[in-house]
Parts: sequence; C-alpha cells; structure tokens
Amino acid sequence: MFTNPYGWGSIVQQPYTTKVENGQITFHQNFTIKVYGGPVADLLGYYKSGLLIVQNSLFGSQPVPGSSAEEITSSIHWLRFDPSKPYLISGDQFSVLYVRNLGVFYNQLLNPNIALSQDDWQNKQRVYLQSVLYGIDGLSAARTPKTTVVPIGPRSAALTQVHPGSYGSDSVYGLLYGLDQLQNEKTSADGKYHQQTRGAAEQIIRERQPQLQQIVNDYLNTVQDPQTGLVKNNLKLASARDGVTRSSSFYDNVVMWKTLELANKLDIRTTNTQELTSLHQRILNTYWSQQTGCFIDSIDNRLSYSSDWLIALPIEFLLPTQDKDRLQSCVSYIRKHKLAEPFPIKYNNESKPEGPWAVRTFVPNYGGNAIWSYWGAEYITLLANLNKTTNDPSYRQEAERHINTYHQKMVEYHGFPETFDANGNFLQNAVYKSIRSTGWVVQLEYAEWLLSQP
Repeated sequence: MFTNPYGWGSIVQQPYTTKVENGQITFHQNFTIKVYGGPVADLLGYYKSGLLIVQNSLFGSQPVPGSSAEEITSSIHWLRFDPSKPYLISGDQFSVLYVRNLGVFYNQLLNPNIALSQDDWQNKQRVYLQSVLYGIDGLSAARTPKTTVVPIGPRSAALTQVHPGSYGSDSVYGLLYGLDQLQNEKTSADGKYHQQTRGAAEQIIRERQPQLQQIVNDYLNTVQDPQTGLVKNNLKLASARDGVTRSSSFYDNVVMWKTLELANKLDIRTTNTQELTSLHQRILNTYWSQQTGCFIDSIDNRLSYSSDWLIALPIEFLLPTQDKDRLQSCVSYIRKHKLAEPFPIKYNNESKPEGPWAVRTFVPNYGGNAIWSYWGAEYITLLANLNKTTNDPSYRQEAERHINTYHQKMVEYHGFPETFDANGNFLQNAVYKSIRSTGWVVQLEYAEWLLSQP
C-alpha cells in the first residue's frame, strides 16, 4: 500500500519534477530511480499489480463529485492529471505506469483544443512529461520490451509484464509517441493555449539518445520477423487488449510500423521512406479482408475481428479522407454485428476469448464483449471524421446518440468507467471492478470537439 504513489501514506518519491519557467515547462531530475528488470522483478511486479486489482475490487472505484457530465469531467481532470504524482495513470487499481498509455489511451492528452483552463493545460503537459522520463528509465532496465513499471520502494521500481511469458507490444511505441507529442508546438484553434514542452523534449532526445536507441533496437529484435518484416507470429504480445492471446495481430503490426516511423522522425533509428511505405502496404494487403469488409485481428484467422483496429486512426496509419472507403466498410461491419450497441464499443461478440489464465478465469469477457470506453470514444471520433468526409447524415446522428449515452452513464456512475458489461452496466464482480473515473475521458472530449467543428 505504501508503495502506491496514488495511495494513502505513499512513500514513493518523484524522480522527476516539472515547473513552468519563462513560459516553458522544464524538468529537474531529483535522483536516479533504481529499476530492477530480471525474473524476480517480473514476478514481484506481477503479483503487486494483481494485489492492487483485488484491493480495488474491495475498496476502490470511488465516485467523483459532479451532477453533470461537464462537472464530472472537470473532477476527473483534477484527480488524474496531477503533476505532484510521478506519472500518469488510467486510475484506481492501475496505479502503476503502463508506458503504452502515452500513445494509446492518452494520445489526445496534449491536444490544446480540449484544455479546460490554463492550469488544466499545464498540469497535463507536466504529468505527461514526467511519465515519458519515468518510462525511459523503466524500459531501459531490460533487453526485451515489457509493459509495466511498478514502484516497489521510495526510489525503486520493478519492470514487469502484465501477463507472465509475454512481451510488451506497444510500450516502446507509447514512449516514442509521447516524445513526439512533447516536441510539438501546437496552439488551440481559439488561440488560448500553446504547447510549452518542445525544449524539454529536445533535451530528453539529446541526452537520452543511447538509452532510446537501445530500447528501440531491443524491441525490434524481439518482435519483427526479418524475413517478412511483419510481427513474428510465434510471440505472445501484451497490448492495450491484453486480456487475450493472438498471433501477429493487426494492432501489433500497425504499432510496429508507427514505432519505426517515429524512431526515424526523432533521429533514434533510421528507416527510409520506401521501407516504411512498403511495410504499410504489406500490412494492408495482409490484414484487409474482402470477405468481412474490415481488418482481421489475428494473422492465423481470416474471419477474426477486434475493435482495437481503431488505433490505426490516431497514429495515422489510416487517414480519414484517403481511406474513407475502408473506414465506411468497417463501420458497416460494426453496425451489422451490433458491436456499438447499446453504446460503443465491444472488441467483438465473444464472451470468453482465448487469453491469459487470470483473465479467462476471473473476467472472461474483458477482452471480448465487454464495452470499452476508450475504444468507444475512438469509434465516435471515427464517426465524427466520416461526418466530414461523406454526405451521410447517419454518422453524425450515431455519434450524437453515443455521446448522449456516455453523458448519461457518467452521471449514473459518477465517473467515466473503463469498462461496462455487454448490456452497458458497470463491469464488476467479486475479483475485478472497473476503473470508475479514468482519464480516458479526454478521448470523448476530443470526439465531441471534432464533431462540433464545421
């Protein structure tokens, strides 16, 4: 309990702190965190993460203040985007650092168009910056990609996997995505909010170049098949959909492609444009199914489907205008199979997909027909994009309906839950309880903002 930085009486110290100086956000390293990355650390981190899940099912997921979706959103921001904490979390039992969050669940966090105030905007930038630094130190502790950095003492942590025997699919991507976002100099459409982290990002890339190169090279040596260029099909990879096991999924390949692109852009590892274009086309050719009208999930099952294909939009593997036909076809698939009902979205309609023992035993539908709020908000974002690129009014109508439903659920449960059961109820049982107030609400905020734009 005392090594949970978000828990009562925490003894965990911040290796990095940030502040605003002369209009820019800077960081200071207070000490060098000791990160253990061997087999013992794997087990220690895994069991501590499991203990936090059980603890949350008994005592966690407290409601946040607010009588409207807007008030609840503000409360969640205050709770989740706190630079007095060492890093960014999804919430509740997931109080360890999943580096993937920077590029998946929080890929819109540094979007100035959804800032609530100047303090909110600076807090987001600061805690995101601290998370990138913590993530670099964490992922440097092992020669294979892992998923989770778990504090185990005041100045120490364990690098581990969310499931034993797996490798991290999207952690390295999340780290590079975070650095790239910090390098931006975005300004909100109304001119009120300006990004303040470019100098800090450039300093990190300059000073941590050897660490970053090692992290990227180790990841590629682990996951990429040198013959095909795709993700190896004999690996167990833990990704955002870590409640299932699958073989060389579309998600894993798209994430690898983006990792290569970002490493090249950030001057960490060179990959020429022709190679990236060739890999992009190979992934499209391999995973697009004319039969189903969408992307297959697993390379060994031509009829498989998973809604985490939506990651292809925020990382720009697919573009709203250029890939409009494919996107419309996937929406038709989702509608046909009612994956966005009663609101979006389920990974698929399986109630007990193949997955790690702990998930299959205690939360069997977690990676199947449970409704995931983040992916649901990504789906609404897709609808908002299609509303702009087509003349079909059904996309706006569906997006507005789902936004209204999410607002109702936020008021009903006093938060923005991570997951719901297949019928749209807060997901919980004797062992697992959904995060009640996850910061993933920023993706819904972005979808709403996008839909409001002319």
